[in-house]
Amino acid sequence: MDRTDYIYLNINSLSTLGKLRKQAYEKFNKLAKNQPIYRWNKDSWMQFESELDEKTLDDLDFESSTFISIDYDDKEINSKHPSSLCGLVNLGSTCFMNSVFQCLNNIPEFIIKILELNDEINAPIISEYKKLVKKMWSGKYNAINPSSLLDNIQDNLPHYSSYRQQDAQEFMNHFLHLIHAEFSMKTTVITELFYGQLQSTVKCLGCQQTEITNEPFTFLPLSMMNSNQKSVLYVKTDGEQRLVSIKVNSSIFFLKDLIDCFIKQHEPTLTSERIRAVQLVDNVITDLYETRQSLRNIREEELAFVEHPEKTDNEKYIKCQFVDHSTNELFRPSILLICPNQNCSYLHLSEQIDQLLGHLCSMTNAPASAFQLFWRDRQEKIFKLNVETNRNENLPYISAIRITMATKWVDIYRKHCIINHSTDNSMLAKLLTNFFREDYLDGDYHCLKCSKRTVAQHKSYLCLPLPHVLIIQLKRFIYDTNSNEKIDTYIRFPLYELDLNEYTVKDDNNNNKLENSSSTKYDLIAVANHTGSLLSGHYTTYAKNNEDKNWYLFDDQYVRKLNSDKDIVTKNAYILVYVQKNLIIKYNK
Repeated sequence: MDRTDYIYLNINSLSTLGKLRKQAYEKFNKLAKNQPIYRWNKDSWMQFESELDEKTLDDLDFESSTFISIDYDDKEINSKHPSSLCGLVNLGSTCFMNSVFQCLNNIPEFIIKILELNDEINAPIISEYKKLVKKMWSGKYNAINPSSLLDNIQDNLPHYSSYRQQDAQEFMNHFLHLIHAEFSMKTTVITELFYGQLQSTVKCLGCQQTEITNEPFTFLPLSMMNSNQKSVLYVKTDGEQRLVSIKVNSSIFFLKDLIDCFIKQHEPTLTSERIRAVQLVDNVITDLYETRQSLRNIREEELAFVEHPEKTDNEKYIKCQFVDHSTNELFRPSILLICPNQNCSYLHLSEQIDQLLGHLCSMTNAPASAFQLFWRDRQEKIFKLNVETNRNENLPYISAIRITMATKWVDIYRKHCIINHSTDNSMLAKLLTNFFREDYLDGDYHCLKCSKRTVAQHKSYLCLPLPHVLIIQLKRFIYDTNSNEKIDTYIRFPLYELDLNEYTVKDDNNNNKLENSSSTKYDLIAVANHTGSLLSGHYTTYAKNNEDKNWYLFDDQYVRKLNSDKDIVTKNAYILVYVQKNLIIKYNK
């Protein structure tokens, strides 16, 4: 950019974009137009349409001493940002709509098909949506106002005219069906990408008659337990570690309450004083939680309960770490040992250490030569611990014990100590299993052959070929006469290789479809998140950009890159958008 020819404009950051536009045209003695304003952003010009004129410069992240232009040729814009990184203006409690648009906007095949559509004469929603998508994928805009598209949606669905908080899943469903309805043919871009078939089989246990029906679906609605469950890693003093599921209700707000529930349900002989709640990241304790801390401020996937051994006033706690001898990294969580406040020797620790070595050996069959012992003092100095020569020798100012294990045996231990999530209700696979499990219809089924109500078995399957885009709804909201709650359970879901093979059955009526449609493996491409309550909440979206393969947060008009894939899986996930692995394709601008 040539910065040799410019004029200074002084304007308050709380002024609007429209006021900046007017002042710029007056300064250059030009006739005011509703043309875009361009802002220099690092190494390229970013375009701001007049639709954003009511937004303040502060809202639009205009910094002090920013270069702008009112006559830059937008044909010369060469933004280096990946396509689709464009925010959407909140028009008044329309974050649910923006979140849905961002989910759809990051499905490459869907966007390509939308942009390839001819202008439909009697398809106002498709026409406006295509315009919106074209702008979002142009790379020219930081944020766009979707009011024209919303106006057309409101004409068809007056329910969305009130500008109040709505359900994102319901809106996504309505919006996809509105697009489908504007086509004149039965098979559309919506049916090709989003529609699948669910096969339902009901077997009468009286006459053994089996009834099979197929129904289309665009969403898999997965129910969650009404009584929330928290999953916590429990680390015992004997070295055992296991994932425990704790049933809680709406009265459980603080960590102290969760500890009490854990003890009552899993370890009734313990007291709350013997449980230390910690933040555990990659086997490293990064924080010690206060029991009065709110559960809302704790990431469930990082929460662990570490058991304390009982000690007297003359004893103290020291840490025992488990370290890979080659990499010097922790291969499992540390635990606490007890020793005398003064004059501690190996003899005081031997029973506890032997118990831990026994645990490691039982898991790996490692020989004694696989282990080495060290101790650490208050100055962080590390000394070799010789069991024979140091048995009765004083270990002054000891603060920790370190058990190192050869990498060969560490790898075996890790394989055997992978936390088994199969019984964990907070795992997506568990929710899928519950959805497709066989249930009994006790007296609720009217058998045509028996001509009476009878007991029957019901089971559902996914028909092959599966839909190209799989949308999963985690049913967090409870709507009934007795409840108006949101379920905040943390649900683990895979970013890659979600395999639905075990839930499928071949549909002979669809053999004419492409062979690659039979793929049962999916990769995550977007997540719609909901924070807050039913009455006062907010929607955002995490989505993977198909060009640079990075994940981004879309929060209305704001877009930012996520620091880590670990940020994607949270307790706020509401809609999961998966795409078949062999269908992720490149979009050419």
